[in-house]
Amino acid sequence: MHKSLISILCNCLLCLATNVLAQDSHFSQFYANRLNLNPAWAGVGEENRVFINYRNQYPGIGSIYKTYTLSYDQYVENLHGGLGLSFSNDVQGSGAMNQMVFSSMYSYHFKASRSLSFSGGIQAAAISRTVVSSGFEFADQYDPATGTVNQGGGSESYPNSSSFFPDFSFGAAGFHNEFYGGVSLFHVLKPFQSPNKSEESRLPRKFTLFAGTYIPVYERRLGKEVLKLNPNVIYIQQKDLSQLVYGLESVYKSKYIAGLWLRQNLGLKYSSLIVSGGVVFDTMRLRYSYDAQFSHPTIQIPRLGAHEISLILLVADNKKIKHKAIKCPKI
Repeated sequence: MHKSLISILCNCLLCLATNVLAQDSHFSQFYANRLNLNPAWAGVGEENRVFINYRNQYPGIGSIYKTYTLSYDQYVENLHGGLGLSFSNDVQGSGAMNQMVFSSMYSYHFKASRSLSFSGGIQAAAISRTVVSSGFEFADQYDPATGTVNQGGGSESYPNSSSFFPDFSFGAAGFHNEFYGGVSLFHVLKPFQSPNKSEESRLPRKFTLFAGTYIPVYERRLGKEVLKLNPNVIYIQQKDLSQLVYGLESVYKSKYIAGLWLRQNLGLKYSSLIVSGGVVFDTMRLRYSYDAQFSHPTIQIPRLGAHEISLILLVADNKKIKHKAIKCPKI
């Protein structure tokens, strides 16, 4: 009975969040999926990279939110900047809603001085969105006497739909010694998500602002760097919802990473604690994080949380690149 109530509640919340607020899926490992954060990241850094990301949100009450991404970026000398390609698949409501995004991006790199660099990026995407109503459960399908859900359907109905539309975004970033920051605007044209092209179906613009730095910690006697502290702050706003995410990560001997973040969903008045850890190899970086969600005391939904795994592969490039790489977070 309890599980059925949770299932119905989550599906109702899913319909509300997707059709009314139309928010993007989000990740907690921002810099391990950085093309999703800002297209200006394309080609920033010393290596060519493949990013593989997986997020499972609310696993304790079923696989109702799963997101997969695969992306690649590299610096291209002749273009004076970086190129990036990305594919993401956002599965909601155990497959009732599915959104696939194919995107490409270009970032122009400009070096103002030996210690100051800028990048400006644009992104063009094609989005495929489908809704399968057979995966919905409505309140009048629930039988309180038996605690079961009638799969035969309720009095409410929701038509199947599919749509395909373009989308455009842009961003900018700056780098000065160990400091970095940037701003991005996604869904500039607010594309229609549904075939009927109603105003309510427009995808709201998303504004993102981020900043961070590295603080080296040295061993006193030998003067050797043993640790780097990496504080970060990220602000995300889309329609009526906004998030403030801030945290501190430590990088030990450039190999082991541990972090603690706090996400404040300012509109919904609840937060989540993000605990993460990772390890760096010569050609691979692996990371895991868990979101422990703190719901409002009046909302009694157990087992809120999210698992997230990221894998970054460094691709060898036999060509010697003449440009000096822009410093950026390694993972």
